[in-house]
Formats: sequence, C-alpha cells, structure tokens
Amino acid sequence: MQSIRRAVAGSARPQSIYPVIAGGPHLHGLLLLLGMVLLFRLLLAGDLARLAGGSVPAAGEAQQGAATEGPGGELAAHLTPVTQGAAMDGFAAWSPDGKAIAFMRDGQILLAPGSGRPVRVLTSQPSSWDAGPAWRPDGRSLAFVRLSTRDSLSQVMELTLDEGGRPAGPPRVLAREPGAIGYLAWDPTGSALYYTTSDRIVRVTGPGKREVVFRAPEGWELISGGLAVSRDGRWLIFGGGPRRASGVEYDLYRVPAGGGEPERLTTEGGIMPGLHPGGQLVAYRNPRTATGIYLLNLATGTAERLLADDPRAMYFHPQFSPDGRRLLVSRLLLAPRKERGQGGFTSNIYVYDLD
Repeated sequence: MQSIRRAVAGSARPQSIYPVIAGGPHLHGLLLLLGMVLLFRLLLAGDLARLAGGSVPAAGEAQQGAATEGPGGELAAHLTPVTQGAAMDGFAAWSPDGKAIAFMRDGQILLAPGSGRPVRVLTSQPSSWDAGPAWRPDGRSLAFVRLSTRDSLSQVMELTLDEGGRPAGPPRVLAREPGAIGYLAWDPTGSALYYTTSDRIVRVTGPGKREVVFRAPEGWELISGGLAVSRDGRWLIFGGGPRRASGVEYDLYRVPAGGGEPERLTTEGGIMPGLHPGGQLVAYRNPRTATGIYLLNLATGTAERLLADDPRAMYFHPQFSPDGRRLLVSRLLLAPRKERGQGGFTSNIYVYDLD
C-alpha cells in the first residue's frame, strides 16, 4: 500500500477470463459485473426496458426498505460514499474541474457534486438506456452511450451543459451503430471522441464523421474492456482479448491513436482502464485472479492491488480525480435479491482517498 501511495504522489502484470452469463433474476447486478455487452443483450430481451424512465432517488439517500452495507474495517477510512440506496449506480466520471461527478443510475445520466447531493437528472429517454458518461476536456459537454430497448441500435450522444451544469438543449447524435457500443474516451484536445464496439475502436470528429482506427483480430472481444486516451493523445489504452469457451481472456493493451499493432500491458487480466493525470499510472480492474482494482505503472510495468474484492462486494470503473489524489469506484454489493428490497443487487459509487 505504501508503494502505491508513493507512486501516486510521484506522478503508477496482469490474462483474464471474463465470463458471459445469461440474463435472469439478478440482471441489475450483472450490469456492472459483466459490462456493456451483457447490458445490451438484456435490453434486446426486454428485461431492462421497464427500468428506463423510472423514478430516481436522491444520491446519498437510502431508499426505504433497502440495505446500504458499506465497506468495513480499515478500508472504511479510505472510502467515502457518493451514492447510497437500492439503485444500480456506475460509470462515474469526474468533471475536469473536479467539482462534479456524472454517473449512470438505472438507465439515466445524473450529475452530482463531489459530496453526492443534491443530484440532477441530465437524461431520461423513453425506450432507451443511457450509460458511460465521458466529460469533454473543457467541461462544457458530456458524451454518453444510448442503447435502445426496442431494437439492436445504439448511439453515441453529446449533451451540452450550461454554466450551472444544466442541459443547454437536447443531446445530439454523434454516431450510430447497428450493434452495441461499449465505452467512450475523449482526445485530450476535445477535437475527437473514441468509442469501442465488439471488435473495433472508432474515432468521431463530428456528427457522422468517423473512422475505424483499430480492428481487433478475428475472434477477439473489446466491448466490456473499457477505453482511455493517453494525456498526450498518442495512445489508446483498452481491454480486449480472445473469446474462449469459458469467456473472454481480457488484458490491457495500448495501440497508437493513428492505428497500428497493439502492445500488451498486462498478462494476468485487465479491463476498465483509468489514467492518472500525470500519465504514468493506470487504474484498472482485474476480473480473474486476486480480483479487484489495481494500479499499473507504465514506466516499470509493475502492478499492485489497491482494492480487493471480498465475498460481499466487487469494485469496478476506477477513475482518477483531476488532481490525482482520489479514485472514483463502483462497489457492487453481492447480496441475495431477498435482502435488497425491490432493487435486487445494488451498486453504489465511492471515492477512495489515495493520500
């Protein structure tokens, strides 16, 4: 732990099988457990359509009848809840100035201050499920993924915000795909937005203006692996790997932003990369052995576990604060549906203090 803190203050090798599980009574929890590809399949089956446009409880307030178990022991001193209650919260992203957090709750994009409340609903579209918000580097807009609950279509959307963080108008469509879209990441200049599909990384420079910059090898899967862009804009860091009988062997890779051959960064598992502002550290999830949130030092190639999964909870979607001193994570509570009120599994957002 001390070596992790020193690396953060100074700016820091994991093959995984990421299984695909069919839908069922635990579909809420599976959203963050398995990523966007499963969510998309559930949407097409109609299992999640009923959630879109539903009521949105305030962040930081527990829903009646729902348990809100938080982390205990020494870990509790470092983790501060941003949201609580029987909801599926995830894909949290800090605003560039560090004053606000955008996140997904049950198919809507919400905005909250760092304290977690009050919360503001930014998107709510019937027959759609919105997820994966990504801040434009100047903080003036949010890109997000919109999945249709009626067909196989998905879209990359951009929502412009006013100075008060309110929508300045309806979101515009930047790109459309006939299948699922996974994760989004902006170029540091804000001139381009990248997104993943099951087998491609695509660059968008305006509505309808896009090009494929990386096509995965035959038999690979990318969509649940996450995506990040290096601070100098030269590299794309993503999770991907070959499909096996038991799932996908996800590891982290990087590829030049202009296209080229991927370079493997981990060997024992890696998805959902989040870059430190200093550019040297990558926070990510290892979904296979010794699972949890890790920090990878790109200079040395060494990785160290920061947050360990336990029998009660799993951690996802690590994202650094703009000052690099804190980490946003989603914590999926692994409790039976009967113990979670009407919400089934729940996931809440926490801030992990790296100081």
